[in-house]
Amino acid sequence: MRPPNRQQGLTLIELLVTVVILSFTVALMSGAFGQIAQMLRVSTEHSNGFLSRWNQSRALYDMVANMVIDPTLEKPFTGQYQQLDMVTLALPNGPPGAPRPAHLQLKPAADADNSTDLILQNPAAQSSTAPLKLARLPGRLEFRFVDHQGQEHAQWPPNGVAEYRPLPSAIVLKDTYSQQAIARAAAYEGSLAPKNNAIAQAFGVGK
Repeated sequence: MRPPNRQQGLTLIELLVTVVILSFTVALMSGAFGQIAQMLRVSTEHSNGFLSRWNQSRALYDMVANMVIDPTLEKPFTGQYQQLDMVTLALPNGPPGAPRPAHLQLKPAADADNSTDLILQNPAAQSSTAPLKLARLPGRLEFRFVDHQGQEHAQWPPNGVAEYRPLPSAIVLKDTYSQQAIARAAAYEGSLAPKNNAIAQAFGVGK
C-alpha cells in the first residue's frame, strides 16, 4: 500500500489568515509610528519656540553686557524712561561680534492688561524691517540708568551731574507705580566704587 500523501505548503485559508494578521500588525505599527512622529514634531516645535523666547528674553542682558563706545558719536549712549539708544556687539538679529546700533522701547502691550513689551528696532536696518519684540513683562515699566557711584537717573546723560562716564554702569527696569526693580542688566560685574579704575578702563575712559 502507498503511504498517504502528506500535505506540503500552506492552504489558502492559512495564507489568508497570515495576510490578515500581517495587515493588522502593519496598521497598528504605522499608527504608532505616526503618533511618535507627531510627538517628535510637536516637541521640536516647542523646543525651538522655547529657545527663541529664551534668547529674546536674555537679549537685554546680552546687549547691555556687550555695549561699546562708538568714537564717531558725541553721545555713545542716550536713554529716557521709555527708550534708549546704544551700540552693542550682541544685537539679536545681527552678526555676533559686530558693533551695531540698537534702539530699545518700552510700549504698553496692546492685547494684554498691565503688561509692557520690550521692542528692539535696528536704526541701521531698512525702514521696512519690522521691530522685534524681545519680551513681554508684567506691569507698566520704565528704564532707569545707574552711574558708577550707584545712583539711579531717569535719563542718560544724567541731568545735574558734572562728571559722568559715556556709558551707564547698569540699566534697570522698574515698575512705574511701585518703583520695584523688575530686571537689572549690568555692563560688567564688580564693585560700583568710583575708584574702581578697572571698570573705567573696560569702558575705554580710564588710565
